[in-house]
Amino acid sequence: MIQDIHRSCIIKSTVALVLAGGFAGEFSTGYTSLPKALLPVFGRPISDYVLQALEQSDVEKIFIVQDEGANLQKSLTPGSKCQFITRNKDNSSLGMGVFFALEKIAEFYGNVELSKRMIVVVPCDTPLVTKDNFNQLIGKVAGKNADVTITIIAASLLEKRYPQKNYRSIYLADYKAGYTMQNVIFVNGEFIRLKPPEEPGKLRFSFRGWDEKVLKRVEDGINSIENLRHQSLFHDKLFMLWLLTKGYSSYILRFMLRLAFRSLTMSKVIEYLDGADHMQAAYIESEEVEFSADIDRPEDFQMLLGTSWKTSE
Repeated sequence: MIQDIHRSCIIKSTVALVLAGGFAGEFSTGYTSLPKALLPVFGRPISDYVLQALEQSDVEKIFIVQDEGANLQKSLTPGSKCQFITRNKDNSSLGMGVFFALEKIAEFYGNVELSKRMIVVVPCDTPLVTKDNFNQLIGKVAGKNADVTITIIAASLLEKRYPQKNYRSIYLADYKAGYTMQNVIFVNGEFIRLKPPEEPGKLRFSFRGWDEKVLKRVEDGINSIENLRHQSLFHDKLFMLWLLTKGYSSYILRFMLRLAFRSLTMSKVIEYLDGADHMQAAYIESEEVEFSADIDRPEDFQMLLGTSWKTSE
């Protein structure tokens, strides 16, 4: 099992942020105006499965960020933990949508109370996840004091569970195996800062130690993720993009050299991330393959759910 060195004796409550923006146009021309969160899976909206799992898990509250006009609460079956956040067109990009939602969570709790919590950021399109999946990851993150904790999983577990789906992995020399990153990230509430009001409509949100220029570069980097998701070498490109947006070209060179010579280790990955603007990064090893069963394209239904997407409606 992979271990990491960032630990703390403080156990924080966990709240969830579900990213439920965007549309399902890739599945059918008739779905261009259908929110991705409402994509039908066996007669239910895809995001309903995620919300149900979170409702039954140990998270204390669930924030769902949606597009203006989506009105997901009318089509979903949210429980008592759920609260919807609606982003307008000015915050419709992935990066601004995440920042906007984190700001609303910070406004809900305030800086002091938010510092006592961990935010788990998850997509809305993983219908196989269960409460136990969430609780396993929450348990592994408990007591850690990193600003951001990423989730990785052994490629062999994914290949065994979903042999038809191609997962791009990075070889880690210290464990002599391939690992891939999952779409689950934990953000420490202490890392988030809610600034006093300035101009109307201007974000009050920031990360500790980051100025507006850094925040803008990171936003641009996050917005590029969607363009990379369906390409090969996704995780390699995503990690290099992260470093590029931070302006650390020397880290990119070292990362590429270690990758080319199969000498990259997880401790080096964390070291590179730690160098990004005073951010303390950590990682946990997941065994929850369900978080990697995200439905991005019609063929994913067959590979992950064993049925064509049209017959799953």
